[in-house]
This record gives sequence, structure tokens and C-alpha cells, in this order.
Amino acid sequence: MMAALASLVVAGIALRCFWLWQPERQLLLHQAHFRAALEARDWSRVRALMDPAYADRWGYTRDTGIQEARQWLGQFFSLTITPSLSGDSLTPDGGTVTEQWRLDGTGTEAASMVVESANSAHASFTFQWKHASWKPWDWTLTRVDNPDLNLTAPDQ
Repeated sequence: MMAALASLVVAGIALRCFWLWQPERQLLLHQAHFRAALEARDWSRVRALMDPAYADRWGYTRDTGIQEARQWLGQFFSLTITPSLSGDSLTPDGGTVTEQWRLDGTGTEAASMVVESANSAHASFTFQWKHASWKPWDWTLTRVDNPDLNLTAPDQ
């Protein structure tokens, strides 16, 4: 009786892991974790989600991107990022998530400028993720783009 119950529990856990570790589910889950880390301004979590070789068309690296985000998002007392998923797709080495982001929050005058700038972008953000190893949960953000935003990375 106990062996049958134990087998049932093990089978349940295995099925749950199989369901949870599907690549598309992991891609969208990591995207949600990235948004939540930005909202909470949890910079160690943001850093852990970004690939060490992160680079974007504006010239940001992982370190300069976090530094800049920390400066601008630090102007918020509270921040909410509301996504609208435009699409997601898997690639051989990772995947892409395309989302329209709407920012809301309270903070300093600079926070209002961030909200206005981000919310005026009509194009969606494109997030490129890399499946970094054989582990189903090992995904890192390699690039972010939005053609409507004209940003300039600080000199490095």
C-alpha cells in the first residue's frame, strides 16, 4: 500500500516537472521573472537573468544596462509593468518573446519621464533569450530591442 502511494507521488512529481520544464513554458516563465525583478528593482535577480555577454543595439552591456536601469527605475516609489504578449517563438538555442509594455507608477519627475518615454513606444519590445545549458531551467536574456526607443549607452 505504501509502495503504491510512493510510486504515485513520484509519478506526480515527474509529470509536474515534465510539464513545467517545457521550453516554451520556461521561456515565458523567465520573461515573467525578468519583469517582476524590474518592478521590484531587484538588481541581483535582474543580473542573474541576464547573460554575461548581453549586448544591444544601443551599446549597453549587462553591467551598463543594469547601471542605467538602476538609475532610472530607482526614481520610482512603486512601479508596475503591464505586458501585452505579441508573440513568442523558440529557436534552436533559445527563444524570443515580443511584448508591448505599459509602465505605471509613482515617483519623482524623472519617473514620469520614464513612463512617458516607454509608453509612447508603439513598437513592441523584443527579448532574446538563450537556453544556456542542458538544464531545462537555465535561460539567460541576451538582447532587448525596441525600434521606437532611441537610447544612448554611457561611455564605457
